[in-house]
Amino acid sequence: MEVRLETTEGLARQAEVWVDGTLLTVMDEYSRPGQPLSPGKLEDVKFTYVTDGGLSWHEAVAGNRAKRMLLEPVRGWRYVGYGRVVQIMPVIIDFALVVMEDANWTNDEKLVGKFVEVPIDRLSIARRGDDDWPAGLR
Repeated sequence: MEVRLETTEGLARQAEVWVDGTLLTVMDEYSRPGQPLSPGKLEDVKFTYVTDGGLSWHEAVAGNRAKRMLLEPVRGWRYVGYGRVVQIMPVIIDFALVVMEDANWTNDEKLVGKFVEVPIDRLSIARRGDDDWPAGLR
């Protein structure tokens, strides 16, 4: 997956990135404090998202009976994610364009392979490994 920064307002602010030819609006967790990045290719990027409301896996499955796989823009960095669960503990969802971990855990093995609809209140990009604490122990 190639990720290219188009614009950024700086750390924790809005940015636009190209992912394999698709423009996404995201929260910039990749820049360093006081050092907004210049446009160009980004290395070691990971995508994450926040869902503010609770998520029912039953409702998530019911919301994607058409087996869609995409990130549908809503406004700004808000999206509706349509994807397929590829693993649990943690839950990993393949949205076709990107694969991301969901913060809502389950131990229900029957969820693997199911297509789901997930409200994404904030899509973010970050440096892979920046959430490791202490560094290198993950």
